[in-house]
Amino acid sequence: MGQLDLRGEERLRQIVGSQGGLAPVVADLRRVLGVRVNVLVLGESGTGKEVIARALHEADPRRRHRPFVPLNCAALPEALLEAELFGYRQGAFTGAAAAHAGDFLQAEGGTLFLDEVGELPLALQPKLLRVLQERAVRRLGETREVGVDVRVVAATSRELGAAACRGEFRADLYYRLADFVIRVPPLRQRRQDLILLALHFLRACCRDFGREPCRLSPAAVAWLEARDWARNNVRELQVALKRALLLCEGSCIEPEHLEAAQLEEVSPAGALHQKLRAYEQVHLEEALARSQGNISAAARLLEMKRSTLCDRLARLGIRRQGRERD
Repeated sequence: MGQLDLRGEERLRQIVGSQGGLAPVVADLRRVLGVRVNVLVLGESGTGKEVIARALHEADPRRRHRPFVPLNCAALPEALLEAELFGYRQGAFTGAAAAHAGDFLQAEGGTLFLDEVGELPLALQPKLLRVLQERAVRRLGETREVGVDVRVVAATSRELGAAACRGEFRADLYYRLADFVIRVPPLRQRRQDLILLALHFLRACCRDFGREPCRLSPAAVAWLEARDWARNNVRELQVALKRALLLCEGSCIEPEHLEAAQLEEVSPAGALHQKLRAYEQVHLEEALARSQGNISAAARLLEMKRSTLCDRLARLGIRRQGRERD
C-alpha cells in the first residue's frame, strides 16, 4: 500500500462525505496510493466519479505533480477518439496539419481519466489493451512506440463484467482496467451526506457568482431531505442549489426557491424508467429481506438465475445485507 503524506491526507478529507457515506470509498483510495495499478470507478450517473478520480490523482505523491488528463469516451466519434488517445504525426491523415502528442503522452507520469469507458468502440478496445499491456503508445502515422508511465482511471455507470459476458465489451480489456475497482454509492445510499453536500455546493456557488454567503432555512433543509434525488444523484442536487441561489434575492434559501428550481423530466419515457427502476429496487430488496440476505434463496423466490440477480443488484447499487449461506 502506498504511503499517504499530509497533503494527500488533507486532499482525501476534503471529499464531502469522507467521514460519512464515502468513507469506504476513501479507504479504497488509500489502498492504491503510490501503487502502480489501474483503477475502475463504478457508479450511477451523477455520483461524482470524476471527483473521486481527481482526488486519487491529487492525493498520490507519485502522480499529483504530473498532469491529470480527462477524456470522455462517449463524446467523440471513433476516428477522432483514436487520434485523441494515441496522438498522430504531422500529415498522418487529411487535416493533420500539426503533430499531436495524444492524451497518453500528455498524461506522462500522471493520470489519464477515461470517463464513460463502457462506450469505447469495440474496434478501438484492442488498441487500448495493447497500450495497457506494453506500457507504450504508437502515434498514428509513426512506426515506433514510446514508453509511457500513466495510471489509467476509467469510469462507467455500466457493469463492465456483465457487459463482457454478453460480448459487449472485451473481457481482457475489462480485467486490465479493473486492477482495482472502486464503487461510488448513489446519493440515496448516503443520506447522511445530503446536507453537507448541499452546503458545500451553496458555498461554491456563492463564491462563483460573487454573492455574499447564503444559508438554507430549516424548511429548505427539510425539503431537501424529503426528496430521493434518484434521477441524477449528486449532480441533480448541485444543479438544484445553483438554480435556487439564482432565484433567491436574499440571503436565505427557502423551499419555494428549491421548488422553482426543479428541472422538468427529460421525457415521459425517462419518468417511466425511473418508476420501473424504483419498483424493481423495492421488489429485489423485499426478496433479500425475506431470504435474510441469502442471494441464492432470494433468486429462487424471484424465479431467476443467481447470476441475473447479482447483476441487477449491482446495477441498482443494492448492497447485500446479512451473510451469504450457499
